[in-house]
Amino acid sequence: MFYQSIRIQIAIITKLINNTKFKIDKGDHLLDTHTHILWNIDDGSKNQCMSLQMLEIAARSGTKAIFATPHVIERANKPSWEEIKEKTQQLRQLCAEAQIDIMLYPGAEVQMNWELLPELGAAGAYCLNGGRYLLVELPAAEIPAYADEFWYELELKGITPILAHPERYQQLRENPDLLLLWRRRGMLMQCNSGSFTGMFGSSVCENAKVLLANGLVDLLGSDGHRSEGRNTDMSRAAAVIRQLAGEEVLRQMTETNPQAILKNQEIELKQPKVFLEDTKELLAETLWQIIN
Repeated sequence: MFYQSIRIQIAIITKLINNTKFKIDKGDHLLDTHTHILWNIDDGSKNQCMSLQMLEIAARSGTKAIFATPHVIERANKPSWEEIKEKTQQLRQLCAEAQIDIMLYPGAEVQMNWELLPELGAAGAYCLNGGRYLLVELPAAEIPAYADEFWYELELKGITPILAHPERYQQLRENPDLLLLWRRRGMLMQCNSGSFTGMFGSSVCENAKVLLANGLVDLLGSDGHRSEGRNTDMSRAAAVIRQLAGEEVLRQMTETNPQAILKNQEIELKQPKVFLEDTKELLAETLWQIIN
């Protein structure tokens, strides 16, 4: 019911976006906070050649730095933090040899699992660039009953969680107040670039734009898995976000906040009191800007 009131406006804007020739700013200096670019470590890149192709695609499309964030899933796919760091360093060397102008940093996409807690945060384990920020995904089927306790335990460890692709979780769409609750506890949110361009369907695209309108998108990631299809090109999504929310918001998501993560600095978060507050007015203003 939270989304019904603005569905028509979003549909109109989406149609206009799809029919608009976006200006891809070659001056973009995007930082990609979510990729599966390390080879033979999860369901992402299959080999070194593909990893280099993914880096080349990213560099050509305006990305200047990438976090390597392979899946860490208890009893399914669990590379060690040392393995992730070693492979990231190997890929850095290959990147330099190939003369690809892009920086690479270690990280992980950790699936929420109580059994993983003891391994998180020790000397920066699995956190982005070994700092305080941890990219966390929810299990696909449901939000665990222990979710709030999990966030609390991370807080006790001095870890700031970043929720990966919240726009893709049906449970959160049905319970947006839960997002606000987690936000008040200091959680950041990372949306996928493909979500803004319709790669995952119209419903996910709508969710991403609603989160953006509420100021709940702090980071942008390609979630790139391949050199074709779901790749590391974020340029079209950047153009969509620039069109919808403006240059300053785009820079915050793709430069300012990622740079703060690299420096292990605090990130100031927007705290909407009510989900979708003033969204109609925001979308109407955006629609007027697009038409004119």
